[in-house]
Amino acid sequence: MVKAGKTLKIFNPKMEHITCVAHALHRVCEEIRLQFPKVDKLISNMKKNFLKAPSRVQIFRSIAPNISLPPEPKLTRWGTWINAAIYYCEHFSLIKRVIIELDEDDAISIKKVQNLIKDSNLECNLTYIKSNFSALTSAILRLEKTGCLLSESIKIVLDVQNAIDKAQNKIGKAVQLKMKTVLEKNTGFKSICTVSKILNGEEVSKLELPEDLNLDDIAYLKFSPITSVDVERSFSSYKTLLTDNRRSFIFENLKESLIVQCNNKDVIE
Repeated sequence: MVKAGKTLKIFNPKMEHITCVAHALHRVCEEIRLQFPKVDKLISNMKKNFLKAPSRVQIFRSIAPNISLPPEPKLTRWGTWINAAIYYCEHFSLIKRVIIELDEDDAISIKKVQNLIKDSNLECNLTYIKSNFSALTSAILRLEKTGCLLSESIKIVLDVQNAIDKAQNKIGKAVQLKMKTVLEKNTGFKSICTVSKILNGEEVSKLELPEDLNLDDIAYLKFSPITSVDVERSFSSYKTLLTDNRRSFIFENLKESLIVQCNNKDVIE
């Protein structure tokens, strides 16, 4: 996408290409996952323990009736791993009681989790993740919304960066470096931050102004998106038009259906 953006800018010099910032935050989440192998092992094995196991689910419901079953995070879904870690931090004592009740001979995953919960460092890791990185998941959700002001979107990212900068020790430094790297590689993000300052009435040096953009052009960037969420949602929506069970869909009907989907986007959401 970066190479494609550079090529397109040759033909469209006023274009500012920004790689999806929500995806960039997810890459930071992935760095956190790599820094906590014990927590990752807990999440992956707990997911297996209650999958297609009604008897274990019943035990869970009897001991912890007021909380949901352990989450099943998908690595391709932004921020779900962090949400799972927060879940275990908030309900660790109940989860521990449930796991102790399970028979370790039923599954290898049960035995692995029973060994993990005996490690005092696991609780420390869960607390550290929630206290320092919980802002990532809420930020991703807010960036996924449509119709946000550019200044609001930029503020969300900067607030997350400030929250991460407060994390201590070498793990915090590694996550901070990852955050800094993903934003620095996103060359369009720096330009759009300057545009946001201008739209907010802040004074900006002429040297900071994006090339090929005049003041009139900047006025139209008030609602510029910094994520590709809308585009990816449109892919999911439009692919339903060409499902396998459609065998007599003529081009004229395809065009009309596409127009209906576009005009009713807000209603469908």
